[in-house]
Order: sequence, then C-alpha cells, then structure tokens
Amino acid sequence: MLACCGVTLHPWNRYEVERQWLPGSLRCLIIGENPGDTDSQYFYTVPQSYDRDRVVVRRCLLHGLYDQKLIREATLEGFRDAGFLFDHAIRCPLSQAVVKAEHRAARRYASSRVENPTHLLSLMSHATAVWVMGHIASNAVANVCGAFSKKQRRISKHPYPGELEADSRFFLSEYFTRWNQNDSVQICRAFAQFARVRGIFGDAV
Repeated sequence: MLACCGVTLHPWNRYEVERQWLPGSLRCLIIGENPGDTDSQYFYTVPQSYDRDRVVVRRCLLHGLYDQKLIREATLEGFRDAGFLFDHAIRCPLSQAVVKAEHRAARRYASSRVENPTHLLSLMSHATAVWVMGHIASNAVANVCGAFSKKQRRISKHPYPGELEADSRFFLSEYFTRWNQNDSVQICRAFAQFARVRGIFGDAV
C-alpha cells in the first residue's frame, strides 16, 4: 500500500499510461489536479461511449480539441496520436474534501501534496508546451520550474485562459469541472490560438 494515499498503485501506474498512451512526440503535456476518488473513473479508462462520457475533463478536452481540429478524432487514441498526454499534479485518488483543502492551499502555493512533484519533471522537459489546469497544477509546476513564478493569479479572469506570460510555453486555464464545463469550448479555442502562434501542431491548426 502506498503511504501517500493507501492504494496499491496510482492509476497512472495501474493503467500503464507511459507504455500505452505516451505519444512518440510529446507536443503538449496537460496537467490536471488529481484523478478523483478511489471509485472515480480514470482519465485513461476508455469509455463505453465518448458521446455520453461522464468524465467531464476528458469529454470536454476531447470534444474541444476535436472542434479546434487539433486531434483527428475525439478519442484517447486521437488525443495521443496528436501528441497530447494528460497527467495530474497529484497522482493519488483522494476524497473531494481533501482535494478542496489542497485547492485552497494551492491558491497560496502552499499545497502540501505538491511540495515535490518529481513525477512531472521528465514529462515537462520533453513537452513542447505545458497546459496547466487549475491552482493545484499551478502550485505543482511552480515548485519544480523557476520559469513558472509563484504569482497570485485569478485564473478564471482575463488574461486567462492564455499564456503565462509573453513567449512562455505554459498555457494556464481553469480545470474542467461540471461547474465550468460550458466554458471549455472557449478555453480550447484559446489554447488553439496559443498553439497556432507557436506552430506546435504544424498545419493541424
């Protein structure tokens, strides 16, 4: 059992994400918050139906990126083949109450569970762009990357969703949840513009 959360394996390892879903060329690493609770469906669990997908962040991402012509089909295979990979700032399954507490702390860059998120280092070093979703992800990235300053940001307000700063490879947005899922279209559109300016996906955008 893992001391950090009491499960036998983190979903990342249980679903062998690096073996099955790591793209040949990592164009964009997307960092979310955490995989949900122990009974939550994981991002890389292939759904029975993509049209009726109950995992909000996966449904919004796949359909949003497909609408922007960044992926050829709104599936996990299309996501991977376009060069995307999804990971979490905290790989542990956690209760909603714990995640809320970490989220509040992360607004002050004080989340105890992302003090040393070393699992992100290698992936970030290989990614052309890094899409940072939410305050917990921001806290994690700031702890391992000096280029991501620990500045207080209202990520639900202008100039976000958007680049962290001029010519940055970091794109910052809110995490997709059932509360803001209607904003995901606009957020994916902003990411497509960010990618277009940098030529990350070549002619795809």
